[in-house]
Amino acid sequence: MARTTRSKKLDSRTARRAIPQGKTTHWQPISRGRSLGYRRGRRGGTWVARFDAENFRREEKLGEADDVLDSDGLQIFSYEQALQKASKFFLSALTEATGETPRGGPYSVHTAVQDYLKSLASRSAPDYQGAVYDFDRNVLPQLGAIEVTRLTRPRIESWRAKLAERPRLSMKKPKKDAPADPPKAMNEDQKRQRRATTNRTVRRLVAALNYALATGKVNANPMNWKLAAFENAEVARAEFLTESQQREFVAACSAEPDFQNLVLAGLHTGCRLGELARLRVKDFVASSTTIYVEQSKSGKPRHVFLDDQAAQFCNRLANNRGPDELLLPRSTTSKENASRKTHTDGVSWDKNSVKLPMRRACRKAKIQRLGFHQLRHSFSTRLLTRGVPMKIVAQQLGHTSVRMLEKHYGHLVDEHLQQVISALPSVGLNEAAKVKHAKVLALPSRKRSA
Repeated sequence: MARTTRSKKLDSRTARRAIPQGKTTHWQPISRGRSLGYRRGRRGGTWVARFDAENFRREEKLGEADDVLDSDGLQIFSYEQALQKASKFFLSALTEATGETPRGGPYSVHTAVQDYLKSLASRSAPDYQGAVYDFDRNVLPQLGAIEVTRLTRPRIESWRAKLAERPRLSMKKPKKDAPADPPKAMNEDQKRQRRATTNRTVRRLVAALNYALATGKVNANPMNWKLAAFENAEVARAEFLTESQQREFVAACSAEPDFQNLVLAGLHTGCRLGELARLRVKDFVASSTTIYVEQSKSGKPRHVFLDDQAAQFCNRLANNRGPDELLLPRSTTSKENASRKTHTDGVSWDKNSVKLPMRRACRKAKIQRLGFHQLRHSFSTRLLTRGVPMKIVAQQLGHTSVRMLEKHYGHLVDEHLQQVISALPSVGLNEAAKVKHAKVLALPSRKRSA
């Protein structure tokens, strides 16, 4: 760890001779909260190590510097030897500060990812499961065995390029003993989607590496993994249903009442599927006509304000039901009941249970196939085209800023702005310009008499 840290003032005897004698300690930062110090006296210098983490601070004398006598590795240390002994002190100080024993040996990308996933799980991060799959599928097989200190920019760039060129996995199960189908060439939109997915995976890897650096598990140069994201990878316009299509889609769900209620909730609130699936009857606050989303993607709770129709819909769902019951349950099929071994009147929705109902409703409504998340886009579109300010729409959706809305719905705002400007009443400027006025006659000039 310490071998990568150099210092022009401390790493040689000649350089240390320029430091004046005294009680002042000259510190060389090793990483955040870790420093190696040198104090020069009349008979040579002394090495000191310092560990500082929040309210915990420790300093320790390491030994004498090899200013006069050659280093022996026991009492007298060169700069490199002092770094190695300081790194051992840092590990013991970290154990005392956190109560956890640091791992020995090389610190690999796999270890950094596992530590990062533990931090996500400890704070109940909403994207924990997605991060686990992403790391296991796209990061660890290629980079897991590499030490973080040996992870260079060219190595990361090569991995990222291969990841962006890899076609999407086929959901079709191959037949037994049949040769695998060759991957199909990707069109431009599929290439853009792969670059967007690659950007997300790279962000997760960088977050894991930065976490290892911030917690003092490794000392490396973060510039090695500071890569610019693929440009124009997330510029696709969000797919959504128009207001007439929304009505047709809701009507197409009439044969499945539980699913129709879920669709109505998505179109009335703009909540994500996971947020809707966790809603309880008590989360509908009738007095303020709001839905309380306790756990969102950002990890922060929020209140979604309802219009009159949405409030009537939620009142119907919550009528004569217990506060801890699911607000949007789904009835299980006979096959699911058999697998559960007990009959259940209602369970929560998930991404797998909505796929088939969404396909059936799209087919019946005669619209192109779409996912449940497009209902959230449809909600956003309806508000924006009706003139609701973008900041209010962002608050309803749970965004901390309007950046995501500007990226996906900026064209809708521009179209609505054009409609507003076009509908302004005329002030008659063009008509005023067409009015004919009397000709202006030039007055005869007066010549001065001689």
